[in-house]
Amino acid sequence: MADAQIRRKSLKAASWIYFGFLVGALNVYFFTHKNWFSVDEYGLTRSLLDVSMLLSGFATLGVTSFLYKFFPYYKDNTAPERNDMLGIALKIAGIGFVLTSIGLYLFHPLIERKLSTNSGLLVEYIYYAIPMAGLILLFNILEAYSYGFHKGVLTSFLKEVAVRLFTLIAIILKISGLIDFQTFMLIFVFQYLGALLILFFILKKEGNIWLHFKRSKVTQKFRKKIVAIMALTFFVVVVTVLRQSIDTMVLASKINLDAVGVFGFAAYLVSILQAPFRSMVAITIPILSTAWKNKKIKEISRIYKRSSINLLTFSLFMFGCIWLNYDAGIALFKINPAYLTGKWVFFTLGLVTIIEMGTGVNGQIIGTSTYWRFELWTSLLLTALIIPLSIFFTVKYGILGPALANLISFMVYNSLRIWFLWKKFRMQPFNLKSLEIIGIAVSAYLLIYFTIGNSGQLLSMIISTSLFAIIFICLVYYRNISPDVKPIVQSLLKRFNTKNRIN
Repeated sequence: MADAQIRRKSLKAASWIYFGFLVGALNVYFFTHKNWFSVDEYGLTRSLLDVSMLLSGFATLGVTSFLYKFFPYYKDNTAPERNDMLGIALKIAGIGFVLTSIGLYLFHPLIERKLSTNSGLLVEYIYYAIPMAGLILLFNILEAYSYGFHKGVLTSFLKEVAVRLFTLIAIILKISGLIDFQTFMLIFVFQYLGALLILFFILKKEGNIWLHFKRSKVTQKFRKKIVAIMALTFFVVVVTVLRQSIDTMVLASKINLDAVGVFGFAAYLVSILQAPFRSMVAITIPILSTAWKNKKIKEISRIYKRSSINLLTFSLFMFGCIWLNYDAGIALFKINPAYLTGKWVFFTLGLVTIIEMGTGVNGQIIGTSTYWRFELWTSLLLTALIIPLSIFFTVKYGILGPALANLISFMVYNSLRIWFLWKKFRMQPFNLKSLEIIGIAVSAYLLIYFTIGNSGQLLSMIISTSLFAIIFICLVYYRNISPDVKPIVQSLLKRFNTKNRIN
């Protein structure tokens, strides 16, 4: 039952995410086209978003994990009108946001000293990160809260589509000459506002905004555990967003915003590989929380294995499609040639993502269990590895440095998580199909690359990508790589046949 539910909802969420990527691809095209934005202007948007994510991470003070970890307990044991869960989260995050904003002001002289030489544009716009961080913070709180109502598909739509559509409108206004770059940046920082309001009003309309500030019995009973999970999870969130933004910060300080833009372009392409993972996380968190609560270890293990093979398959397929067309796509669509320097950044970050996807939802399994502290310590270790390695490799290898730091650090990180779940629960995500799908992906790519290649023309891109997709998908289907592939195909064929009969 859980597998079917995850499969169905993940497909819906993934469809919205990929639609969002189409919108995002249009945004990136406008950002990277040689006629509309400079490389450092695109680098500024990436940098400002990363800084905002970092600030919102500090401001959460661990409330997001509290929301999805304890939601079943509040829902089962507290009447809606007395449910203080969301009230607790908003109060604590409000305090965190005020402290974080003050911290940015106090550290501004240091920021200016470190960035003014190579990235003066970021220093000029640094305070724009405060309102942007506040909106991201509120959205993240409502998103984590809405997971308990199984709103993963909705939040995927809002985060992946609505936010990007808002940005697209701002971009069109800018390239049409209706606004200047400064006004564009002012609009850009409010990109999460629409998504936040839509999510709030939908939850409100359904009667699911339980806003109460008086301490409930559940809060009194679990207060020590709540404080503990918030305190420790705060460090997890901080090290996570610090780790995610460190690449931008290092490149901005050691090289310039042009390097941030090129790295950001490669990172965006890599994010396409992550779409199924992002949708699956939104769907599996409440299911895993409930399964741990009911001690259904076999169900958790099944989710672990299926998530691994499904995500590995998706990531390898998308990596092959993009890698076949990287050079040709930049030339064909008149993207600034400067972004060609990010080719091996994409390759290296792509390997990182394949490793992450191939190990399934192990982080979510650990994070929703009673051993969630292990996730904290491994996250701390990952950050402790990635920051000095990123600085060292950036000085030594330039723009490729942060990507190499990510590859080494995530290999260690995921190896530890795999080992932990095997030691504690005898769970591991791999089987012979894992090796087989890697072999299929490599073989299909090499076959297309050495027989057809890519001349850089649109027709050549379409032919090579189509043949790669046909070979890959057919082998995945007939070799039954994933137990979810055939049910999905059969369901689509059934719908298609039904529509034909109706017509």
